[in-house]
Amino acid sequence: MHDDSFQLLPEGTETSSIVDDAEFTEVTRNGEVYTLFRIVRITHESSNHPRGWTHMANVVRVREPVLGVALLKVIDRVIEDASVTLSDVRP
Repeated sequence: MHDDSFQLLPEGTETSSIVDDAEFTEVTRNGEVYTLFRIVRITHESSNHPRGWTHMANVVRVREPVLGVALLKVIDRVIEDASVTLSDVRP
């Protein structure tokens, strides 16, 4: 996932310096499916994304661990919205 409105953050950026809680819920399918994710590392930030996303992060699904990339909207250190694309990793 590449978007020119995002800037790469230093590798040592602590998740706790951006959000209060590294776990968040993505709600999909008209509010019917709730999936809990944990941030592994926040990789990018944006101050002018056309859809309002403020950060990009590597994430893992808490149940049945699967890696993914999340677009996050962080307001006052709280994840207000998220959109996750899961990795297609198959043995």
